[in-house]
Amino acid sequence: MERRQLGRTGVEVPILGYGTATLGHIEADVPMDAGVAALNHAIDRGITYLDTSPDYGSEPIVGEVMKTRRSEVFLATKCNLRTRDGVLRDMHDSLERLQTDHVDLLQIHAVNTHADLEAVLAPDGSIPGVEEARRQGLCRFVGITGHARPDVLARAIQEYPFDTVLVALGAADRLVSKPETVLLPVARERGTGVIAMKVLLHGEIDLRDLALRYSLGLDGVSLAIVGMKNQQEVDSAVDVAENFRPLSEQEEEQLIARAQELVHDDAQKSQQGEQGPLFWLRDTSTLAWTYDDEPALVAY
Repeated sequence: MERRQLGRTGVEVPILGYGTATLGHIEADVPMDAGVAALNHAIDRGITYLDTSPDYGSEPIVGEVMKTRRSEVFLATKCNLRTRDGVLRDMHDSLERLQTDHVDLLQIHAVNTHADLEAVLAPDGSIPGVEEARRQGLCRFVGITGHARPDVLARAIQEYPFDTVLVALGAADRLVSKPETVLLPVARERGTGVIAMKVLLHGEIDLRDLALRYSLGLDGVSLAIVGMKNQQEVDSAVDVAENFRPLSEQEEEQLIARAQELVHDDAQKSQQGEQGPLFWLRDTSTLAWTYDDEPALVAY
């Protein structure tokens, strides 16, 4: 599998990463033994970038694998809390579940509004917490994530030297928030590693091959993280990544046309008061106003 440099970190990562939300309770609630088997199989096939979060319920599954394979992977987790002490407390709890003494990347998660970013950058906000975590050796690199507002993330990496940015970079996002225009040029200029998520439109896109290749073909993207529930889904994604080639003009037109249909259907559900499957396109909650010491909602 092709490997690319993750921004200015100096670390090379495979172009396909494992998004472990699909192993946790918020999605499939995969049994421990099945999740461990899927992760071990993924590492065997070259997926050595693992993405998790305390929200997902997958950290214990990842931790079971880390007992024997920690040195083989680049491990990333997240923190939703917006205070220094909250970040450090969350980090220690995550490390216990992950059965390791450090992660490679700690990401401040779901920064979807400018108000949230201001809370992150405040003197007693998330940034002092992640900086202290890095000083203590609990993490190597610091990142930021967001779903619906790439302009907020662009501002974030201009105001603080985040090592990475995790952003929704699928065909639906191109139609709604245009991150390849708003964010990616800033990331390239700043040397920020770009990690693509929601590339398969939360499993809604039937053109999975084209969808993954689209995101991997965007200028400046280091890798895409994909949710996989079992070994068969791992093999399917790896086969695409190992044979990656950019989309042809005809393939891109086909993908965008299908994404337009899905975005339209999702918008109609939203207008009827339902939550559609492309929920992140409207994720503008300000977690700094929702969280105190304990999370009051899940953001993923």
